[in-house]
Amino acid sequence: MTENFLHYLWQNRLFDFLNVQTTSGEPLHIFAPGLHNFDAGPDFRQAVVQIGDIKWVGDVEIHIHSSDWFRHNHHNDEKYKSVALHVVYEHDMEVERTPGEFFPTLELKPYIPEGMWTQYQYLVDSLELLPCRSYLPDFRPIYLRSLLSSVAMERFLRKQDDIMATHAQCHADWNETLFRQLATSFGFKTNATAFELLARSLPFKVLSRHTDSQLQVSALVFGQAGLLDVPHIDPYYDSLKYEYDYLRYKYQLEPIGRHHWNQLRLRPSNFPCLRLSQLAVLLCRTPDLLSALLVQQSVEAFRQLLSVEADPYWERHFHFGQETILPHGVALGETAVDLLIVNAVIPVLFAYHRFFGNQSMLEPTVALLEQLPFEDNKVTRVFRDTPFPNKTALDSQALIELLHRYCKEKRCMECSVGERIVREIGSL
Repeated sequence: MTENFLHYLWQNRLFDFLNVQTTSGEPLHIFAPGLHNFDAGPDFRQAVVQIGDIKWVGDVEIHIHSSDWFRHNHHNDEKYKSVALHVVYEHDMEVERTPGEFFPTLELKPYIPEGMWTQYQYLVDSLELLPCRSYLPDFRPIYLRSLLSSVAMERFLRKQDDIMATHAQCHADWNETLFRQLATSFGFKTNATAFELLARSLPFKVLSRHTDSQLQVSALVFGQAGLLDVPHIDPYYDSLKYEYDYLRYKYQLEPIGRHHWNQLRLRPSNFPCLRLSQLAVLLCRTPDLLSALLVQQSVEAFRQLLSVEADPYWERHFHFGQETILPHGVALGETAVDLLIVNAVIPVLFAYHRFFGNQSMLEPTVALLEQLPFEDNKVTRVFRDTPFPNKTALDSQALIELLHRYCKEKRCMECSVGERIVREIGSL
């Protein structure tokens, strides 16, 4: 038995609450379970209960055993003096409020269907990433669609919080905020941290002064990435290093170390130098990218803005000074462009519109994900062969959130699927 499970039972009154009594034999009526408290103090605040003839509005503390009151040192904490009802799974001792006066106690064990605990235990103890998989065919598609809609919005709001934290770090500069989010997304997970460090070390205001020169922007990007730190390699490298040495001194810049870059087990199209050049070209081609995105507001327009090719030098290089035998493509691929839209453009636009109170733009911004294809990756493949919707990027983003924030953290009772399995199947 766990306290989280007891909290869930109490909050949703999933026990025979109409026929309960305290351990002293007094009739108990539960009018309202109270508000779940996640801070210090009793587990539920402002509960409304009637014990015997007296109606109480107060706190409820929940334990597995009554004796946990002392194990948790509540008897020495003034915050627990206002507890109106002590709810426990097993009552193993009386707990005194004051000498000779005991806390009213409800023992839940006789009132809980045994199957509920069995189902709950199965879900949270399972080694499966998706322990509810075998139950999913019994759920109607509209039910699963509703769950994903809710989880997708949670993901948007969580990302918005992250973006607003970045926005604060950027001194409320939305261009800087977009640059950092976009640069981080250029890392495509493997080098996301390195790209984020790069963006933090290179102010967008500095870049924006040089967007009329692709050479200078490339020099700033590669230099701050820590990749222009050796002597002569080839003419292109030398030209970048020459520009960077001057600009670094001018703006008092400090590059990140090259050790931050992961170059092992990567597809050639994901090599850092290629991605860095593509980012530099994008910054030069569309200097005011935020305004362009706000004006267009369509997936196809976003794709056109983000579809760039690296400097021609990289057609025969993956690293400085190491020429390849055959030329290769240097364009940002369609899948990569779509990932930038999903992970950077749409979240920033959503946060931007909420920040400025543009409520009418929120739903259309979210709906842009429905114009993008479903993401095929390790996470979404977990849901393969399940009845969850899998048509658009809105579906895949919701499934990613569901797996990481609910399934992996065993928050089954906060998921409507897990809650229904425990509540309905467990009570049979």
